[in-house]
Amino acid sequence: MKRTLLILLVFFSYLGYSQNRDFLDNAVVKIEKTNINSTASDFGPSYVGNELWFSAFTDDEINKIRQGKVREVFYNLYSVPIDGKGNIRGGKVIRLEDVSSGYHAGPVSFCEKTEELFVTLSNFEDPEIERVVFRKASIPLKIIILRKSGSGWAEAGEMPFNNSFYSVGHPSVSVTGDTLIFVSDIPDKGKGGTDIYMSVRRNGRWGDMINLGDKINSNGDEMFPFLHKGKYLVYASNGKSGGKGGLDLFYTMISGSDFGTPQNLGDLNSSADDFGLVIHDDESSGYFVSKRDGGTGDDDIYKVLFEPQGKYELELLVRDRKTGNPVSNARVNFNDNMTRYTGNDGIIRRDLEKDFDYTAASALDGYMNESISFTTKGKPFGILKEVIEIEKVEIGQKFEMKNIYYEFDKWDILPESEIELDKLVKVMKDNPSWKVELGSHTDSRGTNAYNEDLSQKRSDSAVRYIVSKGIAQSRIIAKGYGESQLVNHCSDGVNCTEEQHRMNRRTEFTILEM
Repeated sequence: MKRTLLILLVFFSYLGYSQNRDFLDNAVVKIEKTNINSTASDFGPSYVGNELWFSAFTDDEINKIRQGKVREVFYNLYSVPIDGKGNIRGGKVIRLEDVSSGYHAGPVSFCEKTEELFVTLSNFEDPEIERVVFRKASIPLKIIILRKSGSGWAEAGEMPFNNSFYSVGHPSVSVTGDTLIFVSDIPDKGKGGTDIYMSVRRNGRWGDMINLGDKINSNGDEMFPFLHKGKYLVYASNGKSGGKGGLDLFYTMISGSDFGTPQNLGDLNSSADDFGLVIHDDESSGYFVSKRDGGTGDDDIYKVLFEPQGKYELELLVRDRKTGNPVSNARVNFNDNMTRYTGNDGIIRRDLEKDFDYTAASALDGYMNESISFTTKGKPFGILKEVIEIEKVEIGQKFEMKNIYYEFDKWDILPESEIELDKLVKVMKDNPSWKVELGSHTDSRGTNAYNEDLSQKRSDSAVRYIVSKGIAQSRIIAKGYGESQLVNHCSDGVNCTEEQHRMNRRTEFTILEM
């Protein structure tokens, strides 16, 4: 038991994703038919890059089955192209004919990181089908591994626990490629007919088969597992309570070092078999298999749309940068043409739209206003908390700009200086009524005339950069002060350290108008 727990801890650490309870818990589902189904059984959808792979018979094999000729009739792997949202965008083509010839093939699971394809095959050549539906046939299965090679696939081994006396199949690999979830009916290790197992790869070697235990498995059949981003394990079972009939789809949250209690995906299940759910990365759609009424053939592949339910709310705090105190009655403008004012607690509360990039900018007289950006894209429903810090200022106030550097005897803007100047550009945009002076200062070394000329050129160069970023020329004045405004005692003839001289070489901006 301790060893099993240790391996489970390793497994969960490999997954490396935080959980988001707002997806399957709150989504409303819509089921659509697809145009890829045949009059026989189609099953095992899986995402492989920008394609959806699945298992089906060819038309010739379907004709043989109708005529009662079941020998040398095998499930083949097919693929259809999909777009970035998981929508099917073309016709199906047969895949891996050379690998699967003489075998039933599918389902598969692809790891993008390792470029490995885990493929279910029947574990001996030319079997005699007992029933048409492969998932119900008494045919031992095995898992082989292929690796992407150019435009094709090269054999890269198989799982070490494959055995012709029992089945190992239905793989689902983690995003890291170091954990494989799969199904087996291995004797003496299972809870019922077929159970879900896992194996962890360390130093290139796959570990033992580990049964996922009573929480996941039952005394019936558990099949077709699917790991989604390390957050969910989805699978089918006909032995878990609360089902509607046949195989039902369940999911469990992965939390820390444990699985949550499996939940029935009620909206997807029917009184017939429902299984093989896979979910697209953007979580807006997926595909699953069902034998429900109204289909094209035996088992059909359906598309499911997930429509999250909930809302986004914003709690935006406006506070004084120096004191940390909330600022009441502060105006904030949002880029969706909405304006709000803070309450006595300095907070604005408002609803937000889904999949929207926001900016919020304070607009308060007598302050250095600030703007922030945030988004609801890819965020779970709930409250987004943001902060705008503003600073009380007055005309004539100076602000030193750190890290403004120039080459010796030069005035060209260096890349590291651009970073600091961009901050002033943002200040000017956040405070559109301001007019400022950008002053450049030198230390006392060199003549007064030389230092004044050099500082003016540096100030002019900095202002040209700021104007090039969209700030009106009329809003900013360049001024070179040379050594006329030293901040310490290091005037001509005084012996000072390099650090003391550096304090005088500075760039400042001064508020002229507000």
